Amino acid sequence: MKYKLGKLEAIFLIVIVMMNKILLNMPKEFIKQSQTGAPINIIFTGILAILFTLLICKLFKKFPNEDIIDISDYVGNKGFKFLIGITFQIFFTIILATVIYEFATLLQIIYFPTTPIELLLLIFLAAIGFANFIGFKSIVKTNSIVVILILVSLIIILCGTFQELDINRLYPILGQNVKTTFVEGIQNIFGYSGLIYLFFICPFLKNKKDFKQISIISIIISGLFLLFTTITLLALFPFIVHSEEAMSMYLLTRNIEFGELFQRTDAIFVFLWIISAFSYLSILLMYITNIFEKLTNCKESRIYSYSFLSILFALIILFENQSLFKFLETIVYKYMLLGLLVISTIILIIGNIKRKDAV
Repeated sequence: MKYKLGKLEAIFLIVIVMMNKILLNMPKEFIKQSQTGAPINIIFTGILAILFTLLICKLFKKFPNEDIIDISDYVGNKGFKFLIGITFQIFFTIILATVIYEFATLLQIIYFPTTPIELLLLIFLAAIGFANFIGFKSIVKTNSIVVILILVSLIIILCGTFQELDINRLYPILGQNVKTTFVEGIQNIFGYSGLIYLFFICPFLKNKKDFKQISIISIIISGLFLLFTTITLLALFPFIVHSEEAMSMYLLTRNIEFGELFQRTDAIFVFLWIISAFSYLSILLMYITNIFEKLTNCKESRIYSYSFLSILFALIILFENQSLFKFLETIVYKYMLLGLLVISTIILIIGNIKRKDAV
């Protein structure tokens, strides 16, 4: 991938991750764990995420042109590099499969109840396969436009529901208790999922000195939108604390009207979300392909990506089960992300020690 990312392009590449997680019910996960204490928990875990980001930036100073796969090779050997690479590939594949399934299910429920889900899945896979064909630069440029549209759409949603908010529904502000919000709530740092992508972005940057600024800005933007979205859901839908609502963001769009001329604007927002999903999925495939290249030294990675998508389609159809995908999204994804954050940080620390000793 010869094309190098500018500052804004890199920020948007990380922000798109969080935007899609917000659209796919990440605020509801915070509410489920901390209830009315979710806003405070988001601020608390956001501070932890920024501190963690500063640590990552410091550790990457000695590896400005390498990602976590390269550093794993430096720290261990080819076997260790392969193990870490395969683990990340499995992780990104789980995300890819669950996001495709979630969006396809969302579309089927809302707009296409008689359409076979296999057809919707095929459309998603064909779209990201095409994006992979036209190349990294096109994906990045398109993503920059998509992120701006999604950020604007979220601002419109939040502003459009402002008059209906009841701040009293945010009490008690600490939720059940301090332990639930601050101690048990530490695990909610997984909500800042953009952190995991910081371990891969350095080699793509045009100016390596921008890495710290890019990382901090992207985490802050993501955290602010997560915070305001969660506050809006709590203040508008008090029942959401105890419900299993699967499409909380869609509920917000149904509450927006711009006079009698523009009604049922939810269709516009869902259309933007689909475009956002395409962009996010294309980036995920890019990461999977990049890891494959590093593990195999294969230069014809596009052929691999098409085979990979075909196998993924077959697996999704074979194991099509809403409970299974829910388990992958809420349990496997969560703890795998936390584990990879810890393991990757340890690898970076060891790499810094080893490089210092070598000097």
